Amino acid sequence: MAIGRNNLALVQFHKAVETHKEARRALCFGDSWFQYPPHPTDLNKQIAKLFKGTLFLREGVAGRDSAMWKAAMPRIQREIGTYRFDAILLSTGGNDIVGEELREFVKTPIQPQSPGNSAWGEIPVPVFDHIRLETFEHALRYAIKDIKEVVQCRDLYSPQSIIYLHTYDYIWPSGVGYKLGPIKMQPWVKPYLDQVGLTDPKRQRVVTHWLIDQFTRELRAFVSQHANMILIDSRGALRSQQQWENEIHPTAQGFESIARRFWKPALSGTLA
Repeated sequence: MAIGRNNLALVQFHKAVETHKEARRALCFGDSWFQYPPHPTDLNKQIAKLFKGTLFLREGVAGRDSAMWKAAMPRIQREIGTYRFDAILLSTGGNDIVGEELREFVKTPIQPQSPGNSAWGEIPVPVFDHIRLETFEHALRYAIKDIKEVVQCRDLYSPQSIIYLHTYDYIWPSGVGYKLGPIKMQPWVKPYLDQVGLTDPKRQRVVTHWLIDQFTRELRAFVSQHANMILIDSRGALRSQQQWENEIHPTAQGFESIARRFWKPALSGTLA
């Protein structure tokens, strides 16, 4: 059953729920992969097009990091308790792993290294030389903690809701930032890698691949320890730099490809 416009802010969502009482409900809470202004390209919009019988509550904010996530949690808690969503879709961690937070855990080869307490396994040389492993370990811990807060709210107020997480994809440190008309923003990744002497494009991708892989490892472990959680692994989906609009955001076609190939199979059966 198609229900017309279905990707809605809170006021419109509440009205739509009153009108379409039997419709499936989904919360999209996250960062710019769920709210990439101003074009209708992001995952939230692509998924809403694929599931026209579902009402989506739009709670994505471009650039949302851990501090912004925490600020939104009281409202998200109320929404989970009120609407008992069929699915809770989360997009988080990217800004803490390969966004501007990257500047906090890059280093030069001559600066000291501490591996922390994680079982990293074999560490590529460019990673050992240029990533403060103990600091990055803390970033991973904070990212998982943010997700845990949503899971705790779900368990308390709507335990039947299925939570979906995703891994993003392997980014391209291209030096291309966000552009909107005359507005141009600095890239998120390449400047910080360049500043610590990591300028070779292939070695840069070794590092960013590794960061995403470690984030995925932590997500897999977390999901395995909680009921009604699914991890959508979209690493390797976009193999060409031309599929990326800038360093960390796919093009419209890239977002559409990820939504159709990875999110649609995972959500089918839960959403309509």
